[in-house]
Amino acid sequence: MTTEKGEQLRQQLIAAVVKKRAAIARAHEIVVRLLEPGIPEPEFLSLLWEIGPPNYSDIVDEREINKLCGYPLCSTVLENVPKQKYSISASKNKVYDLTERKKFCSGYCFKASEYIKSQVPTSPLWLRDRETKPSFQLLPRNT
Repeated sequence: MTTEKGEQLRQQLIAAVVKKRAAIARAHEIVVRLLEPGIPEPEFLSLLWEIGPPNYSDIVDEREINKLCGYPLCSTVLENVPKQKYSISASKNKVYDLTERKKFCSGYCFKASEYIKSQVPTSPLWLRDRETKPSFQLLPRNT
């Protein structure tokens, strides 16, 4: 009886590891897919369910390395990227860190990307089948 339960537990653990690896591999495929320009909105929104925040950050970083705007729905090539790390606003008496902002072609794309990033689920990828799939929203253009 004990060996039977032990074997059953072993099989469950193997199945869990296989499921986890498959979810991680799928997330990697999505990262690679979202590096391409011209991703349709419906496809983009449907893929967000299968990635986590670190995957989304990888997408933004890799797109910047490839000289594309970090926002996956934008196909603009990054040109004239500022060299400085900070921007000083004398009127607002503030210093802004440009590290993340430089990965995007515009303020809108930066805000839209941050808006999407805030919606990406933080739960483990391999446990998402137990959750209700959220409805992801894009940032409206007029903000």
